[in-house]
Amino acid sequence: MTKSPRTLRLMKIFITALILAASTFSAAPANAAERLTVIELFTSQGCSSCPPADAMLKTLRDRPNVLTLSWAVDYWDRLGWKDTFGSAYNTSRQSAYNRRFGRWGNYTPQMVFDGRTEGVGSRTSEVRKAFEAARNAKHPYQAPVLTLNGSTVKLALKSNDAMKNVSVRIVWFLADAKVQIGRGENGGRHLEYTNVVLNTKVIDGWDGTAKNFTLDADKARAFGADHVAVLLQDKNGHGPIVGAAVIDL
Repeated sequence: MTKSPRTLRLMKIFITALILAASTFSAAPANAAERLTVIELFTSQGCSSCPPADAMLKTLRDRPNVLTLSWAVDYWDRLGWKDTFGSAYNTSRQSAYNRRFGRWGNYTPQMVFDGRTEGVGSRTSEVRKAFEAARNAKHPYQAPVLTLNGSTVKLALKSNDAMKNVSVRIVWFLADAKVQIGRGENGGRHLEYTNVVLNTKVIDGWDGTAKNFTLDADKARAFGADHVAVLLQDKNGHGPIVGAAVIDL
């Protein structure tokens, strides 16, 4: 059956819209499969500007070779709603990043890309540009090797002479969470969060020599984590990210 000109025009518009939506965040370069791009969002259940950034983080999580992490801060708690995932440590991590970036004070929603650049997490065009820049950046990188073995996770770092004074950070997180907000700026809303950090610590410094670690997966599962990530951060626990890996528990 022959389609009318109007139908053909509508089909063309629809196909064009699909192409534009798919290209909002451009495809990774060929060498991106060798490393993960790490996108960290500092957010709060008490921040009315954060839900769009939380939703954007969810779309980024589903892209190949991307690791997203949601760090809930605690400084919005004073408005009457205590963030169910918030912690002072997450706030201090954000502060450490901002000191490196030369910023005075913290804000939400803030996205940090590979520990190297930052931007407002709810501004689509700003996030897109920062994401593409991070994907295409060239810098030393080492992929940790994670292996799940029942109650433990084995972490192996192969020798790499280019790595000196690197912190090994373990991040236990929950892939999906839904929260009914009772008070504050988002009071009455039912919000969704992805890759929510539940616990983190720096377990060692790394000088580039081969190392192996054993992580307790059962302990992490007990407090609600279903994934573990490893971040290798240059110079200190909040420096540029030079390696990352993630595994489903």
